Amino acid sequence: MVCPSMAAKTRSRKAFTLVELLVVIAIIGVLVALLLPAVQAARQSARRTQSLNHLKQIGIAVHNFHDTHNRVPHNGTQNYTCWNWGPPWDAAPPRPQLAEGCSWIYKILPYMEQQNLYDNWSFTAPVKTLIDPGRGGGTGLAKDPYNSADGWNGIWKAGPVTDYAGNAMVLGSGMNSTGPGSPGPWDKDAKTWNKFGSMSRITDGTSNTVLAGTKAMATQVYNARGAGKFTLSNGSDRDTNDEPITGAGIWAGGFSLLRAHGPDTMAWMAGDNSGNTPWEHMIPGATHKIENGTSGWLRWTYQIVPDKKDLDPFNRWGSPYAGGGLFVLCDGSVRSLNYNLGYAQLGPFLTPNGGDLSTE
Repeated sequence: MVCPSMAAKTRSRKAFTLVELLVVIAIIGVLVALLLPAVQAARQSARRTQSLNHLKQIGIAVHNFHDTHNRVPHNGTQNYTCWNWGPPWDAAPPRPQLAEGCSWIYKILPYMEQQNLYDNWSFTAPVKTLIDPGRGGGTGLAKDPYNSADGWNGIWKAGPVTDYAGNAMVLGSGMNSTGPGSPGPWDKDAKTWNKFGSMSRITDGTSNTVLAGTKAMATQVYNARGAGKFTLSNGSDRDTNDEPITGAGIWAGGFSLLRAHGPDTMAWMAGDNSGNTPWEHMIPGATHKIENGTSGWLRWTYQIVPDKKDLDPFNRWGSPYAGGGLFVLCDGSVRSLNYNLGYAQLGPFLTPNGGDLSTE
């Protein structure tokens, strides 16, 4: 038998009212709204740190390559100059025998714990160190699968992609000229190529010169990586400037795996800068003064820009993070450079021998 007083107490116990429940839900909603930005900011900060670590690893790999070969890894040549290396004479994917003609990133794979990919090339093996985690999804591979029937076009459109581009003024290619305006001997034996050389030629100082950094990218390209074009909001097309690391030389990979081209960078900058070219005030050398350049090429592409929809990535550095782009300098240190830097301020960070020390 239940005691009357106990029964009364049981009947008087109250549950949450609808109003109280709504108040609790509202409080939880407010707390989530307050915490979510902090969580997102923490995640972005972690991604940014990871991206800087990737750049650090790339810088170490370049230095290890330099220690082995006494020079920096250049961006190779058109079609890897495969005809000088033996059969197969064409449509040959990256391989150690063709390494001198391949991209600068392919050359440093053994120094990034990617010896197997270097020795046994695969178009379906992404390289995690080459991907900025702040750019969302994607597989780390170009959207176009490898098609052997496409010959060379099939090669430089397929395979691992990279969010990090080298400084064209520091790395160059095997297609550099032997003098102002003259064609380089890149179609001959590699021993005759005019390579950019060692770190010792960086007279502005390795701590004042960019080695590589995050390249600019439109947000439409995040999940459709690789060569070709992307569709703008107005329905027109724009180049992605995102060829995979199978690209090499000036054309196939020159504007995807490298940034900071000056006018005819790849053809002239490694040659004599005695004042015999029309670009003497726009390229590295004793007379370099970027602020005197009148070319829109420098003014509108020597920039660091945040990723956004419809962005023109041509020759620009960029980043998915607030504040600035991420870079590794030639001494191996990493840092961020502000989006607000103009071309006259960014230029000294890019030129290796302009006589213009970097200030920010």
